[in-house]
Formats: sequence, C-alpha cells, structure tokens
Amino acid sequence: MNYFMIEGTILNADLMTDEIMKEHMAYTQKAMDDGTILISGLKTDMSGGIFVMRAESIEKIEAYLSREPFKMHGIQEYRLIEFDCHYFNSCPAEFFRQA
Repeated sequence: MNYFMIEGTILNADLMTDEIMKEHMAYTQKAMDDGTILISGLKTDMSGGIFVMRAESIEKIEAYLSREPFKMHGIQEYRLIEFDCHYFNSCPAEFFRQA
C-alpha cells in the first residue's frame, strides 16, 4: 500500500454552494468509510484542506481527486506528496482527542 498527504488549496471560494459542500462531505465520508482516507481537515487559515490517504498507486489517488466535487467545480486544486510510513501511533483516536 502507498501513502499520500494531499494539500488542497482553494482557487475560487465564490463558486462554493451548500449543494457542492454537501457533495464534498459525502464524497469524503465515503472514502473514510472504505478506509482510503485516514484523516481530513480544514487548514486553520481557511485556504484549503489537508488529508492523508492510502491507495495501491498514485493513479488511484489522482482518479479519486479528479472526481472530487471541489476539483470538478474549479474550487480547489491539490498537491500530492507520497511518503513511506515508518512510524505510526497505534491509536489515532487517542492522538487527536482534545485534552
């Protein structure tokens, strides 16, 4: 399995509608449910998002992103970084729990 960090950058927030946001959320949730996305969130400066994904190939990630509603509507672009996972926290829920 290959691992990827994806940084999304908003190109045109004016194009975003409630309907597109709902499509984006459902699309992301489906990938989380099938184990493709580990974590997803909004950058604190609201300029886009960050998420970590896994797939058999970069082509599968590119195919996923090409159908992502923000991409399809010209709202956001993506930068992919493939990485090798050497260390990981065995309990991600604990790691992200608020103190």
